[in-house]
Amino acid sequence: MPDNDPEKRIRKPEIGGIEEVGESEGASDKENVSEKSAPSERRPEGAMSGILEGLRRFSIKKWIALILSLMAVILVILFFMHPNFRVQEIHVTGNKRFSTEQILDLAGIHKNDHLYSHVGGNWKQITKLSYGKIENRIKNSDPYIADAKVYPKYPGEVYIEITERRKVAYVAIPDGYAIISEDSVVLEIENGEVPKGIPEIRGLPIRSAQIGQKLDLTSTEGYDICITILGAILGSDSANGEESDGFVFLSHVICVRYCENMTTFIDLDIPNVDQTISVKIGSLTTISDDMTWLRYAVVSGYFEGKTGTVLDMSGRDYILR
Repeated sequence: MPDNDPEKRIRKPEIGGIEEVGESEGASDKENVSEKSAPSERRPEGAMSGILEGLRRFSIKKWIALILSLMAVILVILFFMHPNFRVQEIHVTGNKRFSTEQILDLAGIHKNDHLYSHVGGNWKQITKLSYGKIENRIKNSDPYIADAKVYPKYPGEVYIEITERRKVAYVAIPDGYAIISEDSVVLEIENGEVPKGIPEIRGLPIRSAQIGQKLDLTSTEGYDICITILGAILGSDSANGEESDGFVFLSHVICVRYCENMTTFIDLDIPNVDQTISVKIGSLTTISDDMTWLRYAVVSGYFEGKTGTVLDMSGRDYILR
């Protein structure tokens, strides 16, 4: 039979048993906490632990970026501070009319300047690492300067290369005369005695002349012919040893006269002989050879003892009349 005693059917746990279970669970929790906290108690402590932890987190890419940054900083410091990037020597070449000191004053470059501090000008000059602004300043300073190249060369050198214009002729103008160069630029305008050592160009329709600018002509046909002839005369001096024989062909040309029908005459002073001859020039296809022969004829004394005063070089054969 079932037991109907309420006290037998429902038994309350004793207080002591509850306390024993609670203490057992608490002890188990404490063991778990102590087990979890044990690894953290073994980690390094202090500033060194933070540094080591940070180094562990650095990836290879970050290390490479750091090294490259340090190298870039070192290169920048060397670029600005190393003496090889400072101007130590300045070389000036090609200047005859102007002294080296004059060119240096125009350039405004000083020793110990940074080697690339004067790079500038237009984009082409910059890409070539040229001192563009200095080049322009030198070229614009005087009409006798045709061109200037100024550039740095590592380590510590700067080169200034000057191209000067030469007097090749003069032309008469209302106020006097204008001295011109091979490229038709007016170098000087004077009103006194005509210059010696350079010929006069005659027969040109000159409109105006301005220093530093090309002659303003109503027609350039005759002028181009005259300049071509003068260029051939200068070329014969250069090719045949002006310095070795001491003879300057250009200085013995009195004038170059342009006439109609593409005909030009040279009035030539023969040295050591009281004689002047006129030379008729024809086609310009052989002008260099013609002027080379004419120079040789003058130097070798070909015209000494001759009675003719006109040399016709316009045909196949040269004829003295």
